[in-house]
Amino acid sequence: MAAKRILIVDDDTELCEELIDSLNSEGYFVDWIQDSIKGEQLIRSDNYDIILLDCKMPLLSGLDILKRLKRENIKRRIFLFTGRSHIKLALKEENLSGIVSGVISKPIRFEDLLSKIKG
Repeated sequence: MAAKRILIVDDDTELCEELIDSLNSEGYFVDWIQDSIKGEQLIRSDNYDIILLDCKMPLLSGLDILKRLKRENIKRRIFLFTGRSHIKLALKEENLSGIVSGVISKPIRFEDLLSKIKG
């Protein structure tokens, strides 16, 4: 089985560098982009098996990106990073629950992230 390709769209440099090292050591190929607009374009490219998307970013939030993808019926395996405790309610209110494969709370525990993306 080929290694899975992961795209991280997040503006937190320290977090992402740690995630990249950890995910690479697990055999994943990881790309990372801080720019949410370019990140949205990469998500559309369909070159990735898994998307790790931060909820709170400059320019476009993770929720903004999800809304756009949903309107265009673009389906990806997306996990949303958030520090907001009420994000599941926001996803439900925005009718976005079906487009998200999972929510990963910050601070991120790598073991939890790994079990979700492997699942």
